[in-house]
Amino acid sequence: MARAIALAVVITLVVSAGTVVVYRYLVMRESLEAEARYFCSLVHVPLVQISLMYDTIGINDPVEERVDRLLHLNSDVREVQIIRGDGTVAFSASRDRVRLWPLGVTAPSFDDLALLEPLPERSPIGERVRLDGRTVYQVVLPSDHPHEPWSMSLLATFSYDSVNRQLWRGLMLSVVALAVGLLVTHQVSRALARGITRNLDDLQAGVRRIRAGRLDDRVDIHSDDEVGELASAFNDMTEELRHTIGRLRSANRELQAIDETKSNLLANVSHELRTPLTALKGFLELLEDGELGPLGDRAARAVNVCRRNVDRLALRVEDLVQLSHVETPWPALATTDLVPVDEVIHLAVEMFEPRIRAKSHRLEVDVSRGLPRVEGNLEQLERVVLNLVDNAVKFTPDGGSIRISAEECDHEGRAGVLVRIVDTGIGIPAAEQVRIFDRFHQVDSSIRRRFGGMGLGLALVHHTVEAHDGVVWVESREGEGSSFFVWLPCPPGAQVI
Repeated sequence: MARAIALAVVITLVVSAGTVVVYRYLVMRESLEAEARYFCSLVHVPLVQISLMYDTIGINDPVEERVDRLLHLNSDVREVQIIRGDGTVAFSASRDRVRLWPLGVTAPSFDDLALLEPLPERSPIGERVRLDGRTVYQVVLPSDHPHEPWSMSLLATFSYDSVNRQLWRGLMLSVVALAVGLLVTHQVSRALARGITRNLDDLQAGVRRIRAGRLDDRVDIHSDDEVGELASAFNDMTEELRHTIGRLRSANRELQAIDETKSNLLANVSHELRTPLTALKGFLELLEDGELGPLGDRAARAVNVCRRNVDRLALRVEDLVQLSHVETPWPALATTDLVPVDEVIHLAVEMFEPRIRAKSHRLEVDVSRGLPRVEGNLEQLERVVLNLVDNAVKFTPDGGSIRISAEECDHEGRAGVLVRIVDTGIGIPAAEQVRIFDRFHQVDSSIRRRFGGMGLGLALVHHTVEAHDGVVWVESREGEGSSFFVWLPCPPGAQVI
């Protein structure tokens, strides 16, 4: 900012000095030309009288003396000529020489007689002309009676040397003044810059301290300008930020405590439910197999209904168990190994083949040969594929199609395997795709009524894939089906299937 101020001051000084010099030059030139015209009006008659007197008397010395006195009335005059009406020159006078041509003597002639025509108001006319490579000012004062031998006109030439000297003198003075002004401006700008940059350095140091987490520090700037106001606002913002971070930390601790309580509750509830469900399932299977005695048709149907609902309840409990396991840091509570992706896919297809046939789905499996293994927990990765295939089968109407593929694919410069599960089911609205992986989230309440479930399957998929340092995403159009993508990284030198 200080440099910009200094540059603006320099430009202002240069423009001001140039404007003053040019204006003074124009004024001085106009003054010279006005004095030249006045001089011609003043000396015209005396010079004509001197010329006539010389023609009559023929004495040279008094003529030269009087002409010299007249020329000294204007220091800018370069030459004065008296021209007779017939165009011959009566005499020509300069600073160092006076030449006279009396009547009857061959004299130089003036060619441009039209210039000597009389004017209505008998006032001198002047113009700037180039003469011997220099610009001069010529003034003509015509006679009242042209073409008469005794009628004489005046032609005077004036030099701009004095104006040019004044111009150069003014330029030199302006350069000196400009240099002094620049020096003063430089010193002032440096002083201003030191004050401004010192405060800004203090403010920047305060920002670095805040970035480092030292929220109790303050920027100590005592200034009444904008920088001081900025420092005060910065200190207020830091104080507010400190209080906000404190409140967020307190809220985070509360959320962690709630989350821990929730995880413990899920683990305890699922554990407590497992034992009675296992017992119920075992006795129902014994009843269904006739191990506890024969059953009538109505009793057999009732036992079958009970067994199916116990199986459904057992799956929900297993989802809760898996959720509590996934939310614990991985792989601290899970074993890892090199998992063959193609075996996981074929296992899922084998488990869901009866349901796929029952719904008349067209199934296509395309697994590339030579897939590298991925590092992870076999049981958890199986559950990922099972959940996705289960959703594809569940949400695809009868007679639809499901395609499962796996191929080697790089993601953000890392080698890995991409699993793609595509269906022609009901699809997911665009507004719901952002939250589809949230826990207990389903697109609408009618989905739960029509298809069942607790909304935990995709949440488990998301948590498990992220725990394996992978990525999962979905592409879908409502009414046209969905495509779920799971990318899992391969460790360096992974064994090829």
